[in-house]
Amino acid sequence: MKIKFLWAVLFVLALTCSCNRKVDRQNIDSFRKAVPVWAEGRENEVNLTLAFREVIDFCRDADIRIAASTVYRLKVNGEFVGHGPCVAAHDFYRIDCYDIAPYLHDGRNVVSIEVVGYNTESFYLLCQPSFLQAEIVSGGKVIAATGSAFKAYDLHQRVQDVPKYSYQRTQMEYWVLADGYDSWQTDVDFVCDDEVKLVPQSSKTTIVRRVPYPDYTVHEASLIDPDRQIYTFGCEYSGFLGCEIEVREKTSLTIDFEELLTDGELKHRMPFRGYVAYELEPGTYSLESFEPYTMQFAQVAFTGNSTVKRLYIRDYCNSAVQAGRFSCDNEDLNKIFEAARQTIRQCALDIFMDCPSRERAGWIGDSFFSSRVECDLSGTTLVEKNFLENYLLPEHFKTIPEGMVPMCYPSDNFEGGTYIPNYAMWFVLELEEYLARSGDREMIDAFKNRVYGLIDFFDKFLNSDGLLERLRSWVFIEWSAANHFVQDVNYPSNMQYAGMLDAVSRMYGDPALHERAEAIRETIRSQAFDGRFFIDNAMRLEDGSLQLTSNHTETCQYYAFFFGTATPETYPELWQRLTTEFGPVRNKEDKYPDVPKANALFGNYLRMELLSQNGLGAQMMKEAVDFYLPMAEATGTLWENMTYSDSCNHGFAAHLAHVFYRDAAGLYKVDRVGKTVTLRLRDTGLKQCSATLPVKEGDIKIDWSCNDGKFNYDIKLPKGWKLIEE
Repeated sequence: MKIKFLWAVLFVLALTCSCNRKVDRQNIDSFRKAVPVWAEGRENEVNLTLAFREVIDFCRDADIRIAASTVYRLKVNGEFVGHGPCVAAHDFYRIDCYDIAPYLHDGRNVVSIEVVGYNTESFYLLCQPSFLQAEIVSGGKVIAATGSAFKAYDLHQRVQDVPKYSYQRTQMEYWVLADGYDSWQTDVDFVCDDEVKLVPQSSKTTIVRRVPYPDYTVHEASLIDPDRQIYTFGCEYSGFLGCEIEVREKTSLTIDFEELLTDGELKHRMPFRGYVAYELEPGTYSLESFEPYTMQFAQVAFTGNSTVKRLYIRDYCNSAVQAGRFSCDNEDLNKIFEAARQTIRQCALDIFMDCPSRERAGWIGDSFFSSRVECDLSGTTLVEKNFLENYLLPEHFKTIPEGMVPMCYPSDNFEGGTYIPNYAMWFVLELEEYLARSGDREMIDAFKNRVYGLIDFFDKFLNSDGLLERLRSWVFIEWSAANHFVQDVNYPSNMQYAGMLDAVSRMYGDPALHERAEAIRETIRSQAFDGRFFIDNAMRLEDGSLQLTSNHTETCQYYAFFFGTATPETYPELWQRLTTEFGPVRNKEDKYPDVPKANALFGNYLRMELLSQNGLGAQMMKEAVDFYLPMAEATGTLWENMTYSDSCNHGFAAHLAHVFYRDAAGLYKVDRVGKTVTLRLRDTGLKQCSATLPVKEGDIKIDWSCNDGKFNYDIKLPKGWKLIEE
């Protein structure tokens, strides 16, 4: 009897441990029973929304695992739980897992999943057949799974035949709703005639989510113009636009939104209209957009007798970048830092997006800068690993030449195979920095063939001087006149290519590539410097000779110094000219009208790097305020360009947070693999600064003050870390 009793106790303990075992919801890569399903014969239908639901009894623990194409929204008993999925490469699907027990009540509960299959080419989401694969797990057992449970309905609430929201994104939202529109999400006894027949789809290759789940904080809007019905959120946010409205007669409702007002009015600045539209029968509605949007202002318009009770936005943002902290005695810099944080949290959800508004696309090039900030503010490289993994998983990329990588991904290249050779170079430069940040040698080794494939690709364009000539597709230096001077031999592209070859040389121990890089630099020096500036390009004449143009841009000079073609020692007059007569001072007095100005991406950010490398911290901080404070004050985010003509929320621009950690706080080099911090305190014009920089082992905390040129500091490091003072 004692033995039987002991076995019974052990069994109960084992069962308890099994039920209480902590689930790593970011790293689930498979389903137990669920199979992918969709409406029979409709998996390729454009912009089809299906309403999936399952009724379950109350249980103390319950997780739901979801993979889908294209996008889903999860609710339990009508309460918002989550939105997804994380994006992945073609033919790969990431699994999300949610703890839904907190949303359950006694009795029966409705688990609803709204899924839109877009089947539309975009920069934002992949055009792949639609499906849902989901299962609910409780007590270690699957209690409901697609293929054996879940019903689905085509409720015809979201209009299918509508234009795209923007050129780069999928369809806009136009809803036709009646009172009780959401009963399928709340009524356990819901029935209707719109049920569809679900059939299994082809099996899917599923992989882990990896990145943290989003921040879904809700922000309320305030009415600032009752006559025009214009609302403000106080600064720029990205997420789901919500509206509570009482409709007394049939109403057409539109909500337009923008990042800025123009002369007090909401006017759309970019070549698309940001808005959602509804046709509403009488009733009371709690509406929330299915897709995420970006806005600071919203304008409500309706035709019938209705009253707007509430307007809000639910964040759809990175939840991990709140860990970092920075403050100093210059409030302007503090504003810019927080604007940088807001920018990266909205642009680094599960990949590095260029912007959270018109595109939501994962652009390389931009990611070189965004990736630094994710690591600084969250202490991890999880988003970067996802971003890079998406480029690693496919065996090849459709529509672009063998050896090249897409300019943005995951996306469907519907522009006739367009690619950006320069962005492929930025990508390799990021790989080297990722290795230093993460120590992930396995990832770098896995990329080796793809990286050398890029070199093979570029070799086809080498001329007799060993320089790249007539690169094809979209040669992109930056958004300025520099992009107009790319014909034939473009010297900034070659400067960058030398930098890329050096990075590959260091990553894979290939000294021959360093020799090639040095030869490229020497050729550029001999050809492209005209005594005042480096020239942007040279043209190939009919007789085969190469003729220098008179084009020289500000950005070309920054490329020369950033990628090692020039140094302050080898070109002292040019360096002196750049540091004293270029930058924001040109807005007041421009001595070089024949040298087109740099823009934000990439020229002005390279300028910041060069000032930092050469100990000009005080000048850099002043220029940061001159350049970027107007952005921080206008939207609370940082912009794509130096003017407000385009996106006012662009991921790369958050790089200023990295700059402030490094050059203001003095955390000059943080070696997360070697666990060392190099402290470099220099005159930046500040009298006090404190910062918290998260790392895997804890927080690095610095607090310093400066009086009469003497620094007093207190620095705390996690266990196992060492300090190096310069």
